[in-house]
Amino acid sequence: MKSILIASTCLAVGVLWAGSSPPAPSTIADEPSLDLGLTGDWGGTRARLVESGLSIDLNGIYSYQGVARGGLNIGNDSGSVFSANLNLALDTEKAGLWNGGTLKVRLEGRGGDSVLRGAGATSPVNNQALFPLVEGSGGSEVWALTELAFVQFITEKIGIVGGLINTTYGDNNPITGDAISTQHFMNMGFLYSPVEAHAVPAVTLGGGVVIIPTEGLQGSFTVVGSEETAGKDPFSLYEGTTFGTEWEFEYQIGDKPSGMVFGGLYSINQPRAPFGTNPRIILEELAAGEEIETKKDSWALFWNGYQYLTGDEERGMGIFARAGLSDGNPNPVRAHAALGLGGVGLLRGRDEDRWGIGAYYQKLADGALTAALGLDDEIGGEFFYNIALTRWMNLTLNAQVIDSAIPRAGTVVVLGTRVGIRF
Repeated sequence: MKSILIASTCLAVGVLWAGSSPPAPSTIADEPSLDLGLTGDWGGTRARLVESGLSIDLNGIYSYQGVARGGLNIGNDSGSVFSANLNLALDTEKAGLWNGGTLKVRLEGRGGDSVLRGAGATSPVNNQALFPLVEGSGGSEVWALTELAFVQFITEKIGIVGGLINTTYGDNNPITGDAISTQHFMNMGFLYSPVEAHAVPAVTLGGGVVIIPTEGLQGSFTVVGSEETAGKDPFSLYEGTTFGTEWEFEYQIGDKPSGMVFGGLYSINQPRAPFGTNPRIILEELAAGEEIETKKDSWALFWNGYQYLTGDEERGMGIFARAGLSDGNPNPVRAHAALGLGGVGLLRGRDEDRWGIGAYYQKLADGALTAALGLDDEIGGEFFYNIALTRWMNLTLNAQVIDSAIPRAGTVVVLGTRVGIRF
């Protein structure tokens, strides 16, 4: 672990010392760039595909983490995780079919051994080690189709969506990202509110309506299955129903970009245990004996907000906050909050580097099992610095300090690095 961390740190220092910022990362847009990633434009093929309505985005991520202090004597105290995701999007208008339609396909893969259990934090210290969220796939290689959805706008302000829905895009914040972000924080406590994990799966069949009443306001109403279906036949696993809504507001305060997201979830008819086996909440290893399942309804409310103090999302600095509240039974997380500072372009000459620092609080639900295990509230902090090495490659340095909810884990210190390559 030490050799890898030292090498990564030396590489980071060398890039920062150079002082010259690499060009801004290219994006797939109406006028495709000739340098979209490591593999370029494929001799013009990629640009022609984009002009015809098909965009292709392929990414590979490698992360290495080690528990420098504290933790549990289970699992690994150091580990590497490899993952890749392929995103396809077809614009029906550009493809010469009809107006207003978009087909989205996502394929995800993951392998390696993480430090999630060894770290001993109930909030996962590496979101990359979770997805795709295939049950029982902790330390094994896994691939899964995690999205196959179609969006059709019937007017400029109303659209419908249906298919295999990926819910991890929700609860997004431009400073902290979302549950599957690989350019921001690594601890899930900053990427979304964990009260949502018990009420809605990451991948499931469903549908809904998207509404854009006015500029700066967008909302959605969705109805999806409550059972996780990543890597499985979704039609054979539809059990329970989750109703959800999310509203995103964008505005300005003092001529600086600001925004908020409000959302709510209500899940019914889903067999569940108060301390179940959902890997987004690291409690499975602690539950002793067979738990009693219940079909009790579960609900959750969540919010996130941001306010830029300088600049904007392209280059600026701002504050962010998250909060969530649940029923507390059967949802194992009663409340959650996170607060911090982050942005892009912290250092002079490093205009594309992303960074963030923050703290989170997680309150577990009261109950007999919580008392028997001596579980407490959890407080954690994290700092990351994401260095844009090239147009298509970045390196993240990461440090986390967590006062775990599990008393015997103590104060946990996790150090890590993450390398991302856009192909």
